[in-house]
Amino acid sequence: MSTTSIIKTLSNSTLFKGFAPEEVWQILASGSVKQLKPGETLIAPGTSNDTLYLLIDGGLEVILEKDGVEVSLPIPPGECLGEMSLVGGNPTSARAVAHKLSRVLLIPEETFWNQLALTRTGAQNLLGMMARRLQRNNEALIERVEKQLKYQLMEKELETAGKIQSGIVPDGRHLFPKRPEVDAFALINQAREVGGDFFDAMALDSERIYFAIGDVSGKGMPAALFMMRILTSMRLFLSNSPGFEEVLPAVNNWLARDNDDLMFVSVFAGVLNVRTGLLQYVNAGHPPPFASIGGGAFDLMELPKGLLLGIVPQTPFPLTEVQLKPGDALVLYTDGITEARGSRQAMFDFQRTKKALNRRKQSDAQSLVQALETAVEEFVGQAPQMDDYTIFALRYLG
Repeated sequence: MSTTSIIKTLSNSTLFKGFAPEEVWQILASGSVKQLKPGETLIAPGTSNDTLYLLIDGGLEVILEKDGVEVSLPIPPGECLGEMSLVGGNPTSARAVAHKLSRVLLIPEETFWNQLALTRTGAQNLLGMMARRLQRNNEALIERVEKQLKYQLMEKELETAGKIQSGIVPDGRHLFPKRPEVDAFALINQAREVGGDFFDAMALDSERIYFAIGDVSGKGMPAALFMMRILTSMRLFLSNSPGFEEVLPAVNNWLARDNDDLMFVSVFAGVLNVRTGLLQYVNAGHPPPFASIGGGAFDLMELPKGLLLGIVPQTPFPLTEVQLKPGDALVLYTDGITEARGSRQAMFDFQRTKKALNRRKQSDAQSLVQALETAVEEFVGQAPQMDDYTIFALRYLG
């Protein structure tokens, strides 16, 4: 296939919808074409990635594997891979293999950001492709679960789905590795194999970092699928919005427009300038974080009022700012912490949370998170865990 034919083929793909031929040519010229034989691996799991892969022709399969159980998701010509690891800055989480003779366009990271993700047309195309793929992925996962149910193997499949879900959120042990100005740590403890809790953390540029925490209504697979939809949409709107204050309203409008199941999510999200210490944050019905400011004790932050995401379109979400100084710390959590119940059905509540944090108020982020987790586990004792819980701690070092 000639270069002209490749440009014509790519121009008709969803990724380049609305792009002029010369723009497609510029993107093509910045990359290279790789030919794959049947069975050849394009992407291996757990590797760093700086490339967007666009399938020109042929066919790929994304294979998610855990404990001998595989879920295979087809990737047809015109679709791309690798955008999630580029946006999140995380290692790849799955294996991509050619199942027939295929050619792939390798687009470098700089081109991805400057000519695709940070343009309105490119971001819309990426979001549309990811939404459709997520729907196909969800359908494939649901179909697999249904088959396993028929053969009494639901537990194994849910475990696999949980591993897939856990691969979407960042590794809470290694957050912001290239930002020595902050110390951060997070964990998720799910009541079932899959759940609706999530946190996110990524560097936006050389000065700003983004972090968020959320809790989806409901439990199990529906909550997990809705969670993945929210996480990916927030990342894409964040990369394309001119201001952080526009992200939550945009995500809310998108969720509310197509929400026949009436699901919703609480979210707290912030952007911190690691050079100046200025923190901008928004809240959508999420429990207020605890903050230790100026060496003082941890106490609840004052939050702007905000409705839950996904219910009412065109809802405003006020942006608030606070100036952090070196040593100041934040602890974010979901209501699985404060509403954890012991054997006598008493809740862990805000006061116990505050007390547990203040015992270790000068500790690093990991110690803060683990101290709160230990306090909750000791309080609950042998009582069954009724809800997921997530803890995210960040200390600004300056």
